[in-house]
Amino acid sequence: MARWKRLLVCLCAAVLAVGLLAGTQAMADEVDIYIMAENDQMLNLPLEAMPVRIGGSMYVPYHAFDWTYTGVNLGVSYGQEHSGSKYLFSLYSMEGTLVFDVNAGTCQEAGTGEDMEMKAVVRNGRVFVPLTGVCRYFGLSYSYTPTQYGTLIRITNGQEWLSTSKFVDSATNSMRVRYNEYMEALAAASSPAASVGGNTSSTVRPSSTPEDTGQRQLTVALAFQCTGSGAEQLLDALEQAGLRALLLFRPEELAENEAAIRRAVGSGHTIGLSIQETSAQQALEEAEQGSAWLEDYLRLRPHIVYLEGGDGEAQRAMAQAGWACWSGSLDARDDGRSQSVQRSALLRELEGEQGLVRILLDDSETVLAMLPQTISQMRGEGYSFHLTVETDL
Repeated sequence: MARWKRLLVCLCAAVLAVGLLAGTQAMADEVDIYIMAENDQMLNLPLEAMPVRIGGSMYVPYHAFDWTYTGVNLGVSYGQEHSGSKYLFSLYSMEGTLVFDVNAGTCQEAGTGEDMEMKAVVRNGRVFVPLTGVCRYFGLSYSYTPTQYGTLIRITNGQEWLSTSKFVDSATNSMRVRYNEYMEALAAASSPAASVGGNTSSTVRPSSTPEDTGQRQLTVALAFQCTGSGAEQLLDALEQAGLRALLLFRPEELAENEAAIRRAVGSGHTIGLSIQETSAQQALEEAEQGSAWLEDYLRLRPHIVYLEGGDGEAQRAMAQAGWACWSGSLDARDDGRSQSVQRSALLRELEGEQGLVRILLDDSETVLAMLPQTISQMRGEGYSFHLTVETDL
């Protein structure tokens, strides 16, 4: 009889254990878990501060940009002004400042007043900001990595040592601990004791899938209008990024850029002409002038021309004369705004593009300053790069 009692007790215990395991698994199935990391360090965020998808965009808590909380300095700090009906939340770095009007649901760049087309939200008493918009403005990269312990969101600023795969391997134990902590918190929040007379509004139940991570089949062809004095610095930046591009020079400025053009040709870049046409005849004359100089001094015969005025008659005349007329899909030349705003605007425009996109930039200080982070973020989005040649046109 005693043996049967012990057997019955063991059987009940087993059933209870299976029930608890099933309950935990069911909870894991209905709630997506997002775990955060920055550079090479996991973040210890409470359940109420877990990232969440709102209106199609992924939002992260402001804690992610508070280095005193995370222990990781991404180069971004925060500040807030909360009085009466006014609630302003700011994120700032050496590059610029974003000011979120939490109550109005707007965001502007401080100083310029540029509308950044994003907003901050308050959730569980905490300010959350849009991951994509903030990272793009401040030149940060981010990634989503599905794991058995939830989706890992990792923000980096170029100071990380580990690749994503190596970081996931090294952080497996930390992710398991964080996952178990979230599961325990969710179980406590959904228990009958917690729901009777309790406040369950803090339970986080994000959408089952993260926002589009940008891993689309998009190919970018970069072209630079070299009309300033930054051709050499541009070549340095492209060399560092391991990219080749179409470089456009005006015929009257070829001689002063001879050294840069020689270097560009030796590095495998494509050389074209940028023409300030007022008529078809003038465009033809300028193109022939530039072609003659390149043939005489560099033994190079150019075939690509960019008509700055975009005159249809001039384009037809150039095509009949054997020139390949280049035109851009997006104009990302310096327009006077800060590099952060221009970088964010360019990356935002690329979101709606497909196939091959030709981007026109220049060799201005602003473009050169934003170029490394822009290229890094394009690669982070999964975009590929293509060198324009005359047979493309």
